[in-house]
Amino acid sequence: MIAPLLALLQLAAPPGMLTVRGAAQEANVPVVETNAGPAVRADLVAAPLGGRVRELAGGRYVVSFPGVQFDLTEQVPFARSGEDVVPLAAAPFTDDGKLYVPLQLVAESLPHLGSGVLYDAVHAELRLFTRERVLAASTTPALRVSRGGSSASSGRRDVARPTGARRRLVVVDAGHGGPDNGMTGPLGGSFRIQEKDITLAVSKSLAEALRVRGVDVLMTRTRDTLIALDDRGRIANQSRGDLFISVHVNAASPTWKDPAGARGFETYFLAEAKTEEARRVERMENEAVRFETRVEASRGDPLSFIMNDMAQNEHLRESSDLATTIQAQLGAMHPGPDRGVRQANFAVLRNSFMPAVLVEIGFGTNPTEASFLADPRRQRAIADAIAGAAVEYLAHYERRVGTGGR
Repeated sequence: MIAPLLALLQLAAPPGMLTVRGAAQEANVPVVETNAGPAVRADLVAAPLGGRVRELAGGRYVVSFPGVQFDLTEQVPFARSGEDVVPLAAAPFTDDGKLYVPLQLVAESLPHLGSGVLYDAVHAELRLFTRERVLAASTTPALRVSRGGSSASSGRRDVARPTGARRRLVVVDAGHGGPDNGMTGPLGGSFRIQEKDITLAVSKSLAEALRVRGVDVLMTRTRDTLIALDDRGRIANQSRGDLFISVHVNAASPTWKDPAGARGFETYFLAEAKTEEARRVERMENEAVRFETRVEASRGDPLSFIMNDMAQNEHLRESSDLATTIQAQLGAMHPGPDRGVRQANFAVLRNSFMPAVLVEIGFGTNPTEASFLADPRRQRAIADAIAGAAVEYLAHYERRVGTGGR
């Protein structure tokens, strides 16, 4: 619980107003500047939209909006919406008995997860919409409605699209999930992140960014659930995907001289690991198999092995090209060092018979990089970079082989 004096200091110098337009009500809600960024009073935002705020025991709150509700806890920079974990730009807090939430929750997470709510960044408006308002909003340059549902991030620039005769399908895989948390970090940090939450948030933004670019998307998971490593590739194959992109967060080895200092991003494609570092990451990411109970009877079949190997080798060069393109795009926005394109025998890539890569978007064991990865704005920037790389690769591929597609 924040002390009243500290909270009052945080609420000084409000930077502006958020207009909330509901079906029958309208309100101007002050946007207050805190040490962690802009925040708004939750009840003032919820009421015009027909929602409400309920206080529970232990500093917990339920904030309801049309089509969605968020479970929040004071001083915890994550929210829950159903089975989804929503990273927050800052932790919720109270002042004078009122709950304040980061502006990001209502301006980004609510339109993404809610039903019938749009945020117009140009006019600083959050509004319920009718069909007529949807049509008007879709023509506003700062607000695009993407194919597949939610509105894209406000202020998104015009983006390149594949030029082929048919729409391409990218399979986006959020690493880990369910009982498999993946890495937990950072080392020596005052906050904690779990890999499965970060990968899901980035993957959802990646799916949105690809749809804006005219690419169809299939996600292997859209909530906190466990998908077997082999099944992820099978999902991609059965859907006849054009690309498979698996998103992960790296972790330093505790045996390194300064494990908390390790930083950077790297992209892998499927091949025999060439370095001890690649083998270490391969072992770490393949450990997820311990959460699975099913065993494949055909794994020892020599003919099956040969056929799989031939199918994977067909896409070896393409996967390497895709990985190189992703590294170049991430290098333009990521503060960490470029650790390069690597190869390893990842279980999640073995059954993906298409250009397939695994992207380690940063080290969650590094406090600075963990904070970067937990920031929704940075997550969207990472997603935009990967989406841009995927479209760039597809356009290059179509120029080389013609636009008929595979």
